[in-house]
Amino acid sequence: MDMIQNLKLLKNRICIYPGHYYSPIPSVREILKHDELFDHTVPEVLGVSLRYGQQMDLLEKSQGYYEEAFLNKKELGKCRYHFENNFYSYADGIFYYLMLRNLCPHKVIEIGSGFSSALLLDVNENIFHSEIECTFIEPYTKRLRSLLHEKDKIHIIEKNLQEVEYTVFESLQAGDILFIDSTHVVKTGSDVNYIFATILPHLSEGVYIHFHDVFYPFEYPREWVIKGKAWNEDYMLRSFLQYNSAFEIVLWNDYLIKKNRDYFKEHMPLCLKNSGGSIWLRKTVGNVKV
Repeated sequence: MDMIQNLKLLKNRICIYPGHYYSPIPSVREILKHDELFDHTVPEVLGVSLRYGQQMDLLEKSQGYYEEAFLNKKELGKCRYHFENNFYSYADGIFYYLMLRNLCPHKVIEIGSGFSSALLLDVNENIFHSEIECTFIEPYTKRLRSLLHEKDKIHIIEKNLQEVEYTVFESLQAGDILFIDSTHVVKTGSDVNYIFATILPHLSEGVYIHFHDVFYPFEYPREWVIKGKAWNEDYMLRSFLQYNSAFEIVLWNDYLIKKNRDYFKEHMPLCLKNSGGSIWLRKTVGNVKV
């Protein structure tokens, strides 16, 4: 089939062309007119409590964990996780490590797997003696299975998230972690819709939630958008958190590094190699049925 036939087929399948005001794919031409969209110096996000002081308190409390040999020594070559990757690198990995060490969770459920899973498996094995109950929800498990050791005690759900019963997440208790690295796309029937509409409301009070690729102030990097990466989960998350006291921000590496780079330069310099985009939340109320 030649290119012209392919284009004709594509035209017949697409009701609204990208960049049209009815399309979720933005117009690059319009975006180029509005550089203010990507201004990360704005001091606040209306309706969202950024909890800067509390975030910094937790970061300072966690300084000892940053210094631990597990993340800093050259013996990391023996581990499954390493910083030099393009998916879950320095600051993301460090903040995940800090949260695991602070929380000592009984259970972690990861939605999406990869380098974050490698870090979790390493920490569970080397620090927690494989006592954390790890569940991975991942339809494409080849990379995940390549990370496993024979003695790893984990549970893999090889399905799309939308096919997983929400009751799986009701097993998480206070101090446990729901680690989300989704498709980042809000659309009819998407995993992101299922997360916000069904999974988050069913979580218990005190469960910690991680979202990936979240950048301050809830806007994607300009170069991503210009290249056509039309993700929209960040916008959904911002709207979800506005005027919402049921979830609070615990740590947000991109925000903290942009706001207080000097602290990281002095105390956590590895985070500056790649500031990442992980935001950590905590649910402050239980599963309330109205």
